[in-house]
This record gives sequence, structure tokens and C-alpha cells, in this order.
Amino acid sequence: MLQQGDLKFFAPSDRKLSPAHTNPYTYDGSILAVTFAQIINDSAVFIQETESIDSTQAEIRRIRLYTEQVLYIARLCEAFIKQLLFCTSFPEGEYRGSALGSLLSKDCNGCRSSEEERHKISLLGSLAHRYSLCNPYEQCLNEHMKIVNRRRDIEAAHSGLTEFVDREVSITRKQLGDDTSDLGDNFVHMLGHISDLEQKMLSEFKPMIVLNQTI
Repeated sequence: MLQQGDLKFFAPSDRKLSPAHTNPYTYDGSILAVTFAQIINDSAVFIQETESIDSTQAEIRRIRLYTEQVLYIARLCEAFIKQLLFCTSFPEGEYRGSALGSLLSKDCNGCRSSEEERHKISLLGSLAHRYSLCNPYEQCLNEHMKIVNRRRDIEAAHSGLTEFVDREVSITRKQLGDDTSDLGDNFVHMLGHISDLEQKMLSEFKPMIVLNQTI
């Protein structure tokens, strides 16, 4: 997002190489990251441009870029969380097709036949619990759910955030700039928690990797 360094991605064809990544979500996440980077670049160009443009076209472009940002941020979070879950004993069927909301909070499958209200479980929260990071995660659940709610609003086509408003182009550019900053804050917040978990998992796996290389 800071346009520093080169973004590397792994194509599905790379799985035939040796060595290859065995985690399928590594491929998904890397492709999504490169695509999202292009969306951010396009958004930055639109926000900073001073070239004259028709106000209607400007508003259509704002809606498109904002919508793409929301959708790809949610998809990236899904891929990164699933990448971590793949390294655990969680059955892949529990999360393979899950959207971000279900990864953060969903009804317990074990309570399906219960007459009582089904309690909620969180796959990301379960990972956090293993490394004593569940309290910070739970305190930030509402922040994480903002990404989910934005996506739901867009997909339900009833969000005022994507309402078409014919106005001055400068105001349209500023609106996208404000929305991009707000979305970016939510995204970085989520990435902070995912990064903390990743570092804990890497620290746990490192002795196992060294031992396997020694044997």
C-alpha cells in the first residue's frame, strides 16, 4: 500500500514446482494482494488527479473503486485467516467456504439440535486463545465486524455509502479519499491481529521444522 518493494504472487501453476507451497491459501492470498494493490493505486490516482472530468463519471468511478476496496479487503482477510487455519487441526470443511463473518463469529454446529439458543464460536478467536491473544481480539471484534458489515451493505445494495450523488468532482474525490482512509484503518487493524497470530505460530513451528531437518 506504500508502494515500497515488489509484490510477489504465486500462480496456481507454481504448485508444480519443487519446492512448492503446500498451503493452498498462500496462492489465493498472493493473487488477491496483487489485485488489491492495483485497486489502491487506481484509487490514489483518482483522488489526487486535478484533470477535469464529468461529475457523473467521477461519481460512478468513486462507487466502483470503493466497492472494489471493500470486497477485496474482506476477501484478503478471509484468505489470510484460512491460511493460518490450514496449519492447524481444524477440519478444512469448517472454514473452506466461509465468508469473513463466519470466520469471526458463527453459530456452533454442535448446538444444531439443541432447543436452547446456539452459542457463537470464532475460528479466529480460537486461534487467538491458544496464544493468549483472545482478550485483545475480543475487545476489537466490533472493529473487525465493520469490514463484514460494509461488505454486507454493498452486496445487499442498500448502503447509503454507495448511493449515487451528483456533486462537484472535488467533493467526490475527497469522499473516496476519506472512505479509503477509513477502510485502510479497519484493514490494518485486522492485519495487526492476524500478524500477531502468524508470528506466534511461526515461533511454535520453528523448533518442529529444525527437528525434522535434523532427523
